[in-house]
Amino acid sequence: MGKRRMRKYSSIGTLALFLGPSLLIIALLRVWPVIQGAFIAFTQWDGIRPPVFNGLDNFTRMLSDPVLLTALGNTGKILILAPVWIILPLLLAAVIQDRIPGASFFKISYVLPVLVSPAVIGVLFVIILGPDGPLNIVLRGIGLGALAINWTVDTTLVMWIVAGMLIWSTFGLGVLLFSAGLASIDESLYEAARIDGANWMQRFWYVTVPSVRGVIEYWTVMVVIMAFSSAIVLGYSFSQGGPGYASTTVDLFIYNQAFRYGAPGYATAIGITLFLLIGILLVIFLRVSRRRGELMFDDSGTPL
Repeated sequence: MGKRRMRKYSSIGTLALFLGPSLLIIALLRVWPVIQGAFIAFTQWDGIRPPVFNGLDNFTRMLSDPVLLTALGNTGKILILAPVWIILPLLLAAVIQDRIPGASFFKISYVLPVLVSPAVIGVLFVIILGPDGPLNIVLRGIGLGALAINWTVDTTLVMWIVAGMLIWSTFGLGVLLFSAGLASIDESLYEAARIDGANWMQRFWYVTVPSVRGVIEYWTVMVVIMAFSSAIVLGYSFSQGGPGYASTTVDLFIYNQAFRYGAPGYATAIGITLFLLIGILLVIFLRVSRRRGELMFDDSGTPL
């Protein structure tokens, strides 16, 4: 009995010896910043002097900050394009999966933008869409000079251009994910659908979509996260968030508050609030999506 207990304590000690340093590093690098950030959100702090507790002032300030509301609206424009961001990569992956000529070329060409730095993409589009850029040269050459404008300072279009750049730069990642999901589908399902007389769109809707439902959910979550966190470099390198605040997204707004305007407490409060709201919305989405999946498909993924 005593030997068994000593053996148990020895195994626990060995486990603690190996895992202890790793857990300590994780706690220092992951857990402590979260705790510190939660504290800073309730303070007024400029990053230099000691923080001063100010209760819920940072959170109430968010409700009446017009620039924050503008930034949220700009991020909302990206989310409006989310269906395109989700559906087109799936459709393209399905077309490529049909082994069209040059499928490998298409896969590589759509993945290449993912490998390019967002800052480089922003500068590239500044050159293309500038007043004397290639786009305006082409427009003037075909007699559409009236449409040749400085796209980078057009307050109506600039945010949609930033949204388009974000989708273009991450589009290949969606194609890659969906291609991997489609490769795991049993070919006999498509053969059975063809025998039953199903056309391409019917095979896509009744075979492909149910089979990659999990990938669709994952990519949807990724799209929402990228909409709130991945436009900062593109927006800044393309138009510095302007003109005015026309292309300032919520992630760029948080960055400006923390590092340009000396209000890290306010920036942290915004970040925590958005984190909680996005988390709640994604949980609701996944629950509703899986509930609808249960109503539309049986356990094997076959439409009811």
